[in-house]
Amino acid sequence: MTSPVEEITVTCPDCGHVCRDRYRGSTNLALDDFDADHLEQASTTTCPGCGERRDLAC
Repeated sequence: MTSPVEEITVTCPDCGHVCRDRYRGSTNLALDDFDADHLEQASTTTCPGCGERRDLAC
């Protein structure tokens, strides 16, 4: 099962900027046909303060 997109608060480890973003915890590609761009957007964030791109998965 693909988890729903949830809104999260992200603090940039580089500059400390705090922002809101969306995150999808898991995706079942056997059930959902998401393209690579969607998968990347659902699992990464770009800091609006410094532009650093980070993976949201732990």
